Amino acid sequence: MAKVESTPLVDAAAEFDTELSSYGRLGELFLKAPLSSVKYLERANQLLGEIASCEERLQQAGQKLVKALAGARDEQEQLAKNVVAHVPAIQQRNTRLQELMGELTGLAGEVGGLNALIQSKADNGDSTASPTVKDARDVSETVLGLSGRAEELAKVAREAEFEELAMQAHALHQRLQAIGKKLAKVGVVGSA
Repeated sequence: MAKVESTPLVDAAAEFDTELSSYGRLGELFLKAPLSSVKYLERANQLLGEIASCEERLQQAGQKLVKALAGARDEQEQLAKNVVAHVPAIQQRNTRLQELMGELTGLAGEVGGLNALIQSKADNGDSTASPTVKDARDVSETVLGLSGRAEELAKVAREAEFEELAMQAHALHQRLQAIGKKLAKVGVVGSA
């Protein structure tokens, strides 16, 4: 069982519970005490004095409990106000994240469309002809352009403190950069 953290409310409740238990125990003893001898009557009178003292302590513990409860309620209300005040910031961050995720998704879609672009350059109307140097340069420029957009998205995401998104965009930038440079080399070699 986990240990209960000590707080003013927990301490006040424990003190009240202790005094209430004492009061209950003393009250039961008093009600069950026989009254058939002087000794028993003296004990009953002594219990009555203990009950009176316990009632005072119980009243004080009850006041502490009420005070601690009011303090806990004030803390909860302040926390609730702070939570409500923080919601617009969360909504704004969520909106910004959705915007950046939309950009990354769109960019990834365009990267996925590269296969169609490469295929269209490869076919170039003649299934027997090889892609031209110009075709390789066009695809290279497109890939490098997408790489630049991914790099910019990584920068914007990092500035917005979305590190995971920035890392994904940066990784996409690096992959596209490498592909674009290879394609550019093919275009240069083919034109020589």
